[in-house]
Amino acid sequence: MTGDDADIVESWRHNLDLYGVWANKPVPLFPYPGSPEYTRMWGAPDDDAWERAHAAYLNGFDSFSDIQEKRPQALVELEIAGHGR
Repeated sequence: MTGDDADIVESWRHNLDLYGVWANKPVPLFPYPGSPEYTRMWGAPDDDAWERAHAAYLNGFDSFSDIQEKRPQALVELEIAGHGR
C-alpha cells in the first residue's frame, strides 16, 4: 500500500528472512477492471478495460517485482504477437 512505511515493511521482511522465510518486496497494486480503484479512475469497464488498466499500471511504476528480470510487456504488444501464432 502506498501509505505503508517502507522502512517498517523492510524491517518486517528482514525479520522473516532471519527465520528462513522469504517474503517478496511489495509490488504496486493493479487497478483491475471491476475493482473499486478501476471504477474510481475510469468508470464501468468496457472492451478496452484490461488494456487501459494495464497500460496505466506500466506507466505508473518503474519497478514491479523483485523476482522479475524485465519490465512486463504491454497487453497490446502481447495480443499482437499472439495473433501471428
